[in-house]
Amino acid sequence: MKHGFGIIGAGGIADVHARAIKAINGTGPSGVYDTDRAKCVSFGQKYDCKAFESPDDLCRDPDIDIVCICTPSGHHLEPALMATGEGKHCIIEKPLEITLERCDKIIEAGIRNNVIISGIFPMRFSDVNKELRKAIDAGRFGKFVLGDIYIKWYRSQAYYDEVKWRGSMKDGGGGAVMNQGIHSIDLLQWFMGKVETVCAFTSSPGHADIEIEDTAVAALKFSNGALGVIEASTAVNPGFFRKIEILGTKGSVVLEEEIIKTWQFSEEEPDDQLIRDRFSGIQTSGGGVSDPKAISDEGHIRQFLDITEAIETNRKPAIDAVEARKAVEIVLAVYDSAANKRIIHL
Repeated sequence: MKHGFGIIGAGGIADVHARAIKAINGTGPSGVYDTDRAKCVSFGQKYDCKAFESPDDLCRDPDIDIVCICTPSGHHLEPALMATGEGKHCIIEKPLEITLERCDKIIEAGIRNNVIISGIFPMRFSDVNKELRKAIDAGRFGKFVLGDIYIKWYRSQAYYDEVKWRGSMKDGGGGAVMNQGIHSIDLLQWFMGKVETVCAFTSSPGHADIEIEDTAVAALKFSNGALGVIEASTAVNPGFFRKIEILGTKGSVVLEEEIIKTWQFSEEEPDDQLIRDRFSGIQTSGGGVSDPKAISDEGHIRQFLDITEAIETNRKPAIDAVEARKAVEIVLAVYDSAANKRIIHL
């Protein structure tokens, strides 16, 4: 079944959405809107779609039933309310929003208008992460001991200078944690369960004229008793591949991007060596380490397929708005702890 997609916000991530739409739909988006008219028109020409004069017009178009929201992070709520008010389903690029109050208004709008809202976290759809989740669900780790994520990336000064919202708390909601680290934070809570307590520190040693952090460290306690660490930075030159470690009393897994560094359990199963062989080798993806455009479309494509199937079968998508809110809550606890020099209990 084909769907009519509209995109609000024609920045860099909108290209990923447009390519994902074409991959699952056979054709690109039906329309686009951006506050920058020249950018809007250029995007429309690139993807052979209508460049709307206003977001209201896009949301009212009868040929559009799904709206992708690709605006700056702190400007997701308003187009989401427009779209849901017109009965459109919404796909919202991460984060869902930058405050819990604004997240909750989006969630309430979806319920009120009986539409599906999904927050984008494409890393959940990668094969290696799905294998890891299967091992967790099978109880192969015993008791969780530690769950750690490391996002030590590099962004130049020009990255913030050329797109001002990236360095703005009001428009972006945060830096290395909210913008770059949130994908891994979502994975961590999906694997390890609810975060109960956060103690964090943030700083900005690598960039000038920004309001947000470019470096953060947080200690976590999960509701199951396990402990964890978040390290996130955009100031580390040259940048390193993202790493996640899930460590338990009966087994441990360490991933570097899509590559398995450790897959070891006290009770070996027949598929374990096949999994190690499948996901070992040389890292071929840039992973966004130093170039934000060096990411694969595959995760978005898989998530878009899940969302359209959810619409067609009237079920919840894998990551609905309530699920997407969880990572935002953790990020905000990191900021609260660092700003107020206290332990935050979620």
